[in-house]
Amino acid sequence: MSLRNYSQMQKRLLLLEGAVLSAVLCVEGRLVYLQVLKHSEFRQLAYHQQYTPKETSPSRGMIEDRSGGLLAMNIGLFNVCAHPNQIADKAGTAAALSRALGLSYSEMLSKVSGDRSFVWVARQVPYERSEAIETLKLEGIEATREQRRFYPDHEMAAHVLGFAGLDNQGLDGLERKFDGVLTGKKGLVITERDASGRVVLADNETKKANVDGLNLVTTIDQTIQHIAQVELEKAFEKYRCKAASIVVMDPHSGEVLALANYPNYDPNHFGDVPKECWRDRVVNDEFEPGSTFKLIAAVGALEEGAVNEDDKFFCENGEYHTDYGRVVTDHEKHGWLTFREVFGYSSNIGMVKVSMKLGKDNLYRYAKRFGIGDLTGIDLPGESPGKLRPLEKWSGLSLTSIPYGYEVSTTPLQILDAYAAIANKGVLMRPYVVKALADANGRIIREFGPRKVRRVCSVKTAKRMTEMMRWVVEKGTGTAVALPSYDIAGKTGTAYKFMKGHYSKYNYVSSFVGFVPAEDPKLVIYVSLDDPRGLYWGGYTAGPVFKEVAKRVLVYDLVPGKEQNEETGAPTSQGSIPSFVGLTQEQCKWIAQRNGLTIKFNGLGKRVAVQSAPPGAPLPMERHEESKILLTMGDPRIDQAKGLMPELRGKTKRQALALLAPLGVRVNFKGEGVVRAQFPPAGRSIENNAPCDLSCDVPVAKSVPLGQGGNS
Repeated sequence: MSLRNYSQMQKRLLLLEGAVLSAVLCVEGRLVYLQVLKHSEFRQLAYHQQYTPKETSPSRGMIEDRSGGLLAMNIGLFNVCAHPNQIADKAGTAAALSRALGLSYSEMLSKVSGDRSFVWVARQVPYERSEAIETLKLEGIEATREQRRFYPDHEMAAHVLGFAGLDNQGLDGLERKFDGVLTGKKGLVITERDASGRVVLADNETKKANVDGLNLVTTIDQTIQHIAQVELEKAFEKYRCKAASIVVMDPHSGEVLALANYPNYDPNHFGDVPKECWRDRVVNDEFEPGSTFKLIAAVGALEEGAVNEDDKFFCENGEYHTDYGRVVTDHEKHGWLTFREVFGYSSNIGMVKVSMKLGKDNLYRYAKRFGIGDLTGIDLPGESPGKLRPLEKWSGLSLTSIPYGYEVSTTPLQILDAYAAIANKGVLMRPYVVKALADANGRIIREFGPRKVRRVCSVKTAKRMTEMMRWVVEKGTGTAVALPSYDIAGKTGTAYKFMKGHYSKYNYVSSFVGFVPAEDPKLVIYVSLDDPRGLYWGGYTAGPVFKEVAKRVLVYDLVPGKEQNEETGAPTSQGSIPSFVGLTQEQCKWIAQRNGLTIKFNGLGKRVAVQSAPPGAPLPMERHEESKILLTMGDPRIDQAKGLMPELRGKTKRQALALLAPLGVRVNFKGEGVVRAQFPPAGRSIENNAPCDLSCDVPVAKSVPLGQGGNS
C-alpha cells in the first residue's frame, strides 16, 4: 500500500512514530555512550568527588649529640584552613576565628569570603589555639596537625645543624645534607565526603602508612661545644673581630667534637639575621693561612732528609732579597737560627731557605699529601677544596711565598686535619660529624666510623715534628698558650689579608692550631680570628682561646696532667677531683691511682653512693692521711627509693635529672655545665615535690702567667 493511499491523519501518525523512534534511539545511544563507553571515566570522576586522598607527613628525624642529647627535635603545631564554599555564616565564622586565633576580624573575614574551595587561615598555630578551633566545630574550618623544627639549645652548634624551613625541609647544615634521611616517606589516607565536601565517615582508610625519618647521632659533644662557643665569643668581642672560627677534633678518629663560628645565630629564628651569619667558615671559607702552613714544608724537609733540627740558616736580619726580585721579611730581626728555631720563631726567611733545600717538586707533593687543594670529605654541605695551583703553573716567586702560607688558600678544616695527621703519628683521617643513623627506638640502622685517607709521613717524622711544635709553645711564638699541667704542640699564624688588589698592612687573620697532650693527643684544636683590632699576633689572640678551651675540656674529660716535676719530683699541677659516684671499688681504685689520690671505702654496697670531696675541686698538693677521700658504698637507686638526696656534684644536667627522677623533686638549675653545688646536700632526706637547687659551671683549670717569646 503506497503512501499516497494513506489518509492525512495516518501520514502524521507515521511521522510521529518515526520521530519518537529516532528520539528513543538517540537516548539509548547516549545512554550506551555514557554508561558503557564512558563508564570508567565517570566512575573515576565520581570517586575523586566523593573520596579525597590526603598525604600524611612523617616525623622528621631528630639530631643528637654523641651522648644522646637532643640538638634538633620537633614540636607539634597546627595549621588552620578554610573551605569558604562550605561556609554559610561568613561573618560569624570570621568573628569566632578572630577570637580563637587572636587575629584581626577583617583579616579573618577576607579569608573566609568568596567561594574558593580552600584557603590557609593560619599556619603553625600553638596547640591551645587549635584546640579552641576544634571545640567550636565551625562549618568549613579544619585544623590539621604538623611539626615544626625546634633547636632546644638555640645557638648551640648552629653551623653544624643548619636549619629547616616552614615546610620542614632542610635548608642548611646537617638538616640539608641529610634531608632525605631525616624527612622519611609520606603516607596516604582516603576521606569520604558528601556533595558539599563535608566528611561523612569518621574513620579514614589508610592506603599507605608514612615512614618516619631516621635520627642522626653526631660526634658533637655538647659540653665541649659549649666551652668552645663561650671562649670564642669572648675573643670575638674582646678583639672586635669581623669573624671568628673554632673546630675541635679527635685526631685519631677524625670525629669533630665541636665547631663554631661568630657571628653566630639561632636556627629557630634564622630569618632574623643576615645570610652572612649562616656561613660555616670552618668548612666553606678559603683564605691564605700564613705561618700555620709552615708545617707542610717542615714535614717534607724532615721526611726527605733535606735538613735536621739543628741545621743552621742565616735569616738575613729580617730582610731577604731573593734572586727573583722579591723581598721576604720577618716580624723580628734574626741572624743565625737552627731549623727548630726557624719553625719556633716563625721565620719566613728561614722557611724559604729550608724549602729551597726541599725543592718545589717535593713541596708540592707534600702539600697534596696533606690534602691541600682537595676536599677533606667531611659530611657537611658546601665544603671548599681551597686552591693549590698545579706545579707547572708555579712561577719562580712561588717558592718564596708558598712555604709560609701565601699564594695558596685553605679552609680552617684543612689546616686542622693536617695537624691532626701529625698527632695521629703521620696518618691523615677524614673528618666527620655523623656517627650513625638510628630509628625512633634507638636501633642503629647504619654506622659511620673513622676512615684513613693516607699516610703523610713516617711515625719518626711525626714525633720529630711534634717536638718542634712543643718548642713553639715552650720557647717560641706560642708561649702565651702554655699550660702547667699539659704539654701542648702547636703553631701560631698571622697572615696579611689580600684586599683591593694588594696585601693590607692593617688587616690580618690570626690563628693558632695544635694538639694536647703532646705526648698522647686527645684533642686537636684550630682557632682563627678574622681582622682582630689592637693586638693581632696569633699567639696572643687566637692562642689564648686554644688554651682556655684545651684546659677546660681536659678537666671535663678527666685527662690526667703531668704529675711530677722532672727535677724535683714534686707535683706540678693540682688537677681536680673526679666523680666516683656510681662506680665500683675496682673502678675507683684505678681512677685514684691515675690521679695520685688516696681513697677509703665505707659502708656496704656495690657502688659509691656518696663521696666526701666534691668532684671538680682542686686536688690537694700534699698527700697525707687527712687528704683521703672517703667513699660511702651503697646503691644510688636504693638511696633514691629511701628518699635520700644523691651525690650530684660533677654530674651533667642530664645525669642529675636521671638520678633525681625517682624522687619526684622540683629541680632548679642555675648556670651551665656540670653540677658544682647542690641543696639539699647528699645523704639528706628529701620529700616528694620538694625543691632541689643545683648550681652548675663548666670546669676550669688553672693557667700559668703569660710567658715570654716571639710573635707570629
